[in-house]
Amino acid sequence: MFENFFFVGLPYVTLLLLVGGSIYRAFTGSKTQFRGPMAWSARGDFMWTTRSTGFFGRASVGPSALSLHWGLIILFFAHVAGFVGGAYGWASWVEYFRWTGLFGGVLVFYGLVWALVRRIRSPQLRAMSTFDDYAVLVLLVLIAGLGLWNPIAEFAFGVSYSVGPWFAGIFQLRPDASLVAGAPLVVRLHMILAMLFLCYLPFTKLVHAFSYPWGYMSRPYISMRGYFGLKK
Repeated sequence: MFENFFFVGLPYVTLLLLVGGSIYRAFTGSKTQFRGPMAWSARGDFMWTTRSTGFFGRASVGPSALSLHWGLIILFFAHVAGFVGGAYGWASWVEYFRWTGLFGGVLVFYGLVWALVRRIRSPQLRAMSTFDDYAVLVLLVLIAGLGLWNPIAEFAFGVSYSVGPWFAGIFQLRPDASLVAGAPLVVRLHMILAMLFLCYLPFTKLVHAFSYPWGYMSRPYISMRGYFGLKK
């Protein structure tokens, strides 16, 4: 029963909220009181952006931001390779997922933990933080930590050859929960938390990722001045 809920029903709830929620928010600016007409505009929602915190602790934000963003990009392509390789039985793709995913996961975990510690320790960041800021970081730390547990703590890799066909079954409208029912508990928790996070994503500041690179190509230049220059 639980396997059917989490690995048959939840994937479709995730797709509905991820796609539908993101489109609805982008077209309506649903997280601001100034909701305008239906029109695509990342700037129409005041909570769409990351509410940049780079002015506080600039020396520490660089390494964590670079690790986090590049790690996420690496993980995305690694997981695609793992799902496709597992579905078709392509050993080389699964091997690529194992090692590339491990590298990207370490980068993401480091960047997330550093970002969370920075947000907790800095009084300026605590003052401007919302529940979403903490919830996003804690959820992602848990997802990344569970994803790294098997290869690092257990010296065992993932279950691409069973997860791949299950993932393909979602888009074929016949997901088979029995394919992942025998996976280690840590792996199943990793998958469940990842789907729950994707359900939550459209209602967080992480929707700014959908603006890249289009929003950054057309935005105006930002004038940056040093503190010492302003004193003069």
